[in-house]
Amino acid sequence: MTYEKLFELKYKKRLSTYELLRRFPDATEQVADVALMDVPEPTLKEIMVEEKEYHRLMRLKKRFSSFL
Repeated sequence: MTYEKLFELKYKKRLSTYELLRRFPDATEQVADVALMDVPEPTLKEIMVEEKEYHRLMRLKKRFSSFL
């Protein structure tokens, strides 16, 4: 499953995270990444344990900001 497709389903077609997980059980990590895009950046920085993961999510958020 591509991030593009997941973003389209989540933010354009308004599918819930639960529905995405039900439809794509093999893409759990990608669905979780897409779901975290709704979290504000300061909160995301607080909850992310690894700085590397936080930066990866910020790059994804910037790349798909047109979907948000």
